[in-house]
Amino acid sequence: MASKKYQEMQASGETAKTQQPKHKQLIKMLTFRVVPAYYKEIEKVANHQDKTVSKLIRTYIKEGMKRDGELTDSEEKSLGV
Repeated sequence: MASKKYQEMQASGETAKTQQPKHKQLIKMLTFRVVPAYYKEIEKVANHQDKTVSKLIRTYIKEGMKRDGELTDSEEKSLGV
């Protein structure tokens, strides 16, 4: 079930893909579930690096996009990881 905030955004039309840059569309699409066994391993890495699991995942995604050349410097700042 979607959060109230997300439902409000959808109702107001804020999620129109044609108006968003490619990297922001990707962020919207990256809603996924992690298998509990994988989550525990990710959590171990996050604890070792003294980060939250969410921040660790977002950092890896951002680094991958930079490495693949899909993220410019101006887009990087807007991600706010």
